[in-house]
Amino acid sequence: MERKIRVLVGKPGLDGHDRGARVIAAALRDAGMEVIYTGLRASVPAIAAAAVQEDVDVIGLSILSGAHEGICRRLMTELKQRKAEIPVVVGGIIPAVDHDALRAVGVGAVFGPESSLAAVVDAVRALAAGQAVPDPVAPKAAQAGIPATRLDHTAICVKDMAASIALIEDVLGQKVAHQEYVAAQKVDAAFFDFPNGASLELVAPKGNAGLEKFLAKRGDGLHHLALRVKDVDAVLKRLEARGVPLIDKVGRPGARGHRVAFLHPKAFGGTLLELVEAHEEPAR
Repeated sequence: MERKIRVLVGKPGLDGHDRGARVIAAALRDAGMEVIYTGLRASVPAIAAAAVQEDVDVIGLSILSGAHEGICRRLMTELKQRKAEIPVVVGGIIPAVDHDALRAVGVGAVFGPESSLAAVVDAVRALAAGQAVPDPVAPKAAQAGIPATRLDHTAICVKDMAASIALIEDVLGQKVAHQEYVAAQKVDAAFFDFPNGASLELVAPKGNAGLEKFLAKRGDGLHHLALRVKDVDAVLKRLEARGVPLIDKVGRPGARGHRVAFLHPKAFGGTLLELVEAHEEPAR
């Protein structure tokens, strides 16, 4: 009897949404494959170890957090350390502009939200047989505007940071995830993180004249939205060339070690918009 294709489906990182992973797992089982699902929030080393132990033919990762490149790099390192040559398929909210980078890392096939289940099944079959997988749809060209990968955070400007943290902790039923003083912006910042990778930020001025003026005029309230981008300076350069009004023409240090830049509210219909380029975490 011919051995069934064995696939490990992993859900790495802090993202708590696994509906897509379960749908893919069901489609693979319906196609006659054996599926091992590692469950939510599996670590990269645990996924690699399970793949080797279960002697799988293909590893499938479902990633919605935006950390796909870093996760895939770590997985390839873990597999190499175990002397395991197992092809990897990645699916989730992955911008087309990131597909080539993932292939360069060693990923065999990349699928976005619009990919069909049949295409995923065909890719897994091909990789299990040692065959290359052609792209079912050519990647789209980079966007002319802001190629945001996701919402990074929403920020509320507050007068009393301690009181505001206590209020939000009570309302959300969770503790603040991170606090720091951002010297480059002269603000105290606190973050509440959510499973999809986005955050709620509280900011309080510590010498920031703009925020002090905001509080004096409006009181505590929604201050800005922030979008995650891959290369903030390149985005700013493109926007400036189009005549988009900017506050920052180059990125500057922001909270959590990220580089940030602000567009003028006129650029976004009256809403202050921040661009966030996240620092890459070192491989573990």
